[in-house]
Amino acid sequence: MPPRYSPKWYAEMVLICTVFGITGSTTMVVVRPAVTDVLKLEGNFRDGPWSYRICSLVIMTPIYATLLVCVGTVFGRHAYFRHFSVKMWSRFGIPPELMDKNFHKNAKNFKKW
Repeated sequence: MPPRYSPKWYAEMVLICTVFGITGSTTMVVVRPAVTDVLKLEGNFRDGPWSYRICSLVIMTPIYATLLVCVGTVFGRHAYFRHFSVKMWSRFGIPPELMDKNFHKNAKNFKKW
């Protein structure tokens, strides 16, 4: 990561935000039809029903994590977004060592802003 508040740092932050934006939008484009067409559930997050909300979250999580790594790889930041994805799964109770043997060793190289 470049020095904070330098022009390269701002460019890196724009790139990271772009990857998150593309990933989130793409995930919603994929998940909504999957829940509506495949599972035959009608609704949305605001109005419900609860079955729609729960199924959306269950389907959305693995798709988002996968797309995050894929889009991050296209933008040349595979290691950063793989680490982010593994950390996201570890918060759901899955040990990070199952997905990345060197997670704790690599975690020391990632800055926390």
